[in-house]
Amino acid sequence: MEITLYELADKINGKIISNHNRDIILSGTCAIERYIENRITFARDKEFGKKVSNLRNAVILIPQELSFLIDEYPDNTYIVVQDTDKTMMDLQDSFYGGNALVQQSMISPSARVARSAKLGDKVYIGENVYVGENSVIGYGTKIMSGSYIADNVVIGKRSSIHPLSTCYNCIIGDDTVIRTGTRIGVDGFRFVQNYELKEVRKMIHVGAVEIGSRVEVGANSVIQRSTFEGYPTTIGDDVKIACMIVIGHNTNIGARTIITCHVMICGSNNIGEDVWIGASAVISNGVTLGNRAKVLINAVVVNDVPDDGMVSGFYAMPHRQWKQVYRKFLSEVD
Repeated sequence: MEITLYELADKINGKIISNHNRDIILSGTCAIERYIENRITFARDKEFGKKVSNLRNAVILIPQELSFLIDEYPDNTYIVVQDTDKTMMDLQDSFYGGNALVQQSMISPSARVARSAKLGDKVYIGENVYVGENSVIGYGTKIMSGSYIADNVVIGKRSSIHPLSTCYNCIIGDDTVIRTGTRIGVDGFRFVQNYELKEVRKMIHVGAVEIGSRVEVGANSVIQRSTFEGYPTTIGDDVKIACMIVIGHNTNIGARTIITCHVMICGSNNIGEDVWIGASAVISNGVTLGNRAKVLINAVVVNDVPDDGMVSGFYAMPHRQWKQVYRKFLSEVD
C-alpha cells in the first residue's frame, strides 16, 4: 500500500504540525532506530524522543506531550495523535495486514487431500500438505508446506497454518494463525505408576482441542487434547501465545489472555480472561488463575490466583509479599 502524507494523517485522525515533505508518498512503517526513507515511525515518550535527534527528513508520529520536538528538531515531519501505540498498530494493519491472506486458491500437485475433505473458496494448500478425511478448511485459509491436517479437523475462514505444523482432533476458528512447527491436539501426558505391579499405565486421551477466532499460536508450541470427549482443551478468542509453549490436557484459557515465551501450563488448569503470563513461568496442575491475573517471569504457580492478582517467585505468592521476602533475604545475606 502507498498513501500520501495528508491521506495518512486524515486516516489516523492526526494533525500535521511541521511539514517539509508535502508531496511524500509513504509505503510502510519502520523502527525509529533505523529510519527508512518514505516510511513512518513513532516516538511514544521522552526516551524515544531522544532518538529523534539523529533523524532528518523523517515522518514521525508523536503524542501531544512530545510536541517540543518540533522546535528542537525542525528538519522532520511530525504527526500528532492521541495514542501513538494504537495508531502505530493501526498503521501496521493497514500496510501489512493483508500479507497472510490468500491471494489465489491453489492446491499443490504434491499435496494429498482426502476425497471427503471440504475446502472453501480461495483456499491455498501448499507443497506436501496432507488433509485428512472429513476435514473442513474454510474460505481463504492457507495451509503451508509440510503441514499435516488429520481426519475430522475443522479450520475456519482466513486462518493460516504455517509450515510443518500438525493439527489433530481440533476445531480452529476464523482469522487464527498457527505458526511453524506447532502441534495441536497431540495426546496428553498422563501416566500412572504402580510400584507393586512394576508397571506404568497410560491414560488414553480421546478428547479434542477447540481454539477460538483471532488466536495466534507461536512457533514450536504444543497444545494437548483433552482426556474425554465432550470436554475439550479450550483456547478463547483473541488469545495470543508466544513460541515454545506447552498447554496441557483439559486446560481452559479465557479470551484475550497473553502467554509469553517458554511457559509451561500443566493439565486441568482454568485460566481466566485478560490474564498475562510472563516468560518461563510454570503453572502446576489444577490451578485457577482469575480474570486479569498477572504471573510474572519465572514464577512457579501451585496455588490459585484471584481476579486481578499478581504473583511472582518460587513458589509464587502475591508480588508485594514476594518483594518483601526478597528484601529480607538480601538483608540477611549481607
